[in-house]
This record gives sequence, C-alpha cells and structure tokens, in this order.
Amino acid sequence: MSFILSFWMIFLIDSVIVLLSFVCFVCVWMCALLLSTVLFVTKINNIYCTWDFVSSKFVDTYWFVIGVMFIMCLLLRLCLLLYFGCLNFVSFDLCKVVGFQWYWVYFLFGETTIFSNLILESDYLVGDMRLLQCNHVLTLLSLVIYKLWVSAVDVIHSFTLASLGIKVENRGG
Repeated sequence: MSFILSFWMIFLIDSVIVLLSFVCFVCVWMCALLLSTVLFVTKINNIYCTWDFVSSKFVDTYWFVIGVMFIMCLLLRLCLLLYFGCLNFVSFDLCKVVGFQWYWVYFLFGETTIFSNLILESDYLVGDMRLLQCNHVLTLLSLVIYKLWVSAVDVIHSFTLASLGIKVENRGG
C-alpha cells in the first residue's frame, strides 16, 4: 500500500514540476517578447510615439521582469521543497530505541527486536570505551535514511551512536 501511495505522490509532484516549468517558460517568453517590443519602439521613436510613451514602457518592462524573476524563485523553491520532501517521505526506515534501567531495546523495521545490555567491567579489554560497549550493537545499513525514535521507560538515559557522533539525552515517558 505504501509503495502505491509513494508512486502516486511522486507522479503528482513530477506533474506539478512540469506544469510549473511550463509557467516559467511562458513568463520568460513574455519577458523576451515585451523587451523586444520596447527595443523596437525605441528605434522608431521619432516616427510613431513620444518619449513619455517609451519611458513608461521601460518602467513596465522593468517591473514585469522583476515580478517574473520573483515568481520564478518562489516556484523553484516550491519545486525543491515538494520533491525533496517527498523523497524523504518515501525512503526512510524507522528504528525505535527504548531505554530501560539496565538495557536497551531496539525495534528495527517493526519486526526485529534486539536486547542490548552493558558489558561487565571484568569483560572489557584494555583501551575499550567504558559505557559505550554492549553485548548486542545496533547495526544500520549505509545509504539508507533512518528515523530514530528514542525514548526511555523509567529514568533519564543517554543513547549514543559513537560512530556517527550522535548522543541523545531522553527522559522517561
């Protein structure tokens, strides 16, 4: 079900991007047409019109081009937010981490459960980092976006992914 939803979400966003690029193309085309018209009118200034008419066309062209550039910046920002927001929505895995008083429980992909206890001090090797070693480590795949939900059941806990430099303090609840 989520695959079908993500497919239609990407299709919708791609359609919006195509539509917005068409709008940008039309705006740029209108700017070029208006600019060429103003340049043509200035060449025949002496025959058909006065300087007041030409100067007002320059002001109109100037503000029209500024407005089009502003709209194009907003549309580009909207496209980027839509597209990259959807990519984050489509491709992430969830990892729930719950801290109990003497151990951690990891729930990966909604199915796998890992219980992790601290190693006794007598089992440490020389040079091991105390309080960062446990009997079962949390292993995550590379090049996959994860959302970590970290919580504690009873007291304040500190969850650390030492290889990534992540340390989270959480409290019970």
